[in-house]
Amino acid sequence: MGWTLQQPRSRHLLLLFITFASCVTVVFISKSDTREMYDHGSVTYKMAEMEMRVDHLTRLYELRDKDVQELIKHFSSVLKTIVKSLNVSVSGDIESLIVAYNKSIEMVRSPMANFDVYTFLPHLRSHKDYLRPLILHSGGRNAVSMVFGVPTVRRQQQTYLIQTLINLVSNMNQTEQKDSLIVIMIGETDHEYTHQVTEEIKNRLSDAVNSGLIDIIAPSPEYYPDFSKLRLTLGDSEDRVRWRSKQNLDYVFLMMYCQPKGSFYVQLEDDVVAKPQFHTIMKKTALQRIADGQEWFILDFCRLGFIGKMIRCSDLPWLIQFIVMFYNDKPGDWLLDGMMETKAC
Repeated sequence: MGWTLQQPRSRHLLLLFITFASCVTVVFISKSDTREMYDHGSVTYKMAEMEMRVDHLTRLYELRDKDVQELIKHFSSVLKTIVKSLNVSVSGDIESLIVAYNKSIEMVRSPMANFDVYTFLPHLRSHKDYLRPLILHSGGRNAVSMVFGVPTVRRQQQTYLIQTLINLVSNMNQTEQKDSLIVIMIGETDHEYTHQVTEEIKNRLSDAVNSGLIDIIAPSPEYYPDFSKLRLTLGDSEDRVRWRSKQNLDYVFLMMYCQPKGSFYVQLEDDVVAKPQFHTIMKKTALQRIADGQEWFILDFCRLGFIGKMIRCSDLPWLIQFIVMFYNDKPGDWLLDGMMETKAC
């Protein structure tokens, strides 16, 4: 009888034990699956990041390979000129060596010269040095994940450039800062003004400047075409057409400089406000798209005009070429929309 009284209790204990064991097993399996999913996601994310690095390095190799070819070609012509001036004969081996080289004056060549802008800006054809940026400050940083382009021009009223730069830097942690490059392109040709802006940036953001986080560039005065000869389009006034055409060329100049510097390029302006860890948010979004195998050309982090538009640095030549072809026809954000419509069709 005692046994019959204890049987329900034993059954309850057994049931409780089985339930507890099942819960522990489920939790263990769940954690294992979560860990595996996390590990898989982490590996996929890292692979996407490596893919972008390889893509960036491949593009840099292509650019440098063109430089080497140009160097070889010019060196050949120099050797031939020397031999001819000395009035001596050379052996077949020497002649073969001369033929193997070709162009030696441009020991340091701007990567901007790799873009075909001369068809659309013919005044640059005989003055390729006009594409070379005036580097007002550079820490020599490259091979970063994120390059942020900030064009700025002289304003009649208050300027927000310094506040914008302080905001950008303060909303990045140390890791993000080391993986970034902020390029300020001063779209003015007044040397006194560009020097003044450069010194103000150096004084107000000395830590960022000294760490290599900030580059400051300006165009050569001869970079811009004769704006008095622009066609009037879209019913805009001459001043409006001049303003938006120059802005497009500023974008082009800035992008050409930034293209070999990193994996992703983000277009900003000199009066934006960023969110904390915007670098990580943008980078993770791009890498996740790549890891998921999604095709994309532009990622949009702001609805206003050209601001917050993110593109692979390896894809920048497409955008640069498109803008320079139609810089006189439409504003930059309209050109971007038109290019996206063309690529999406």
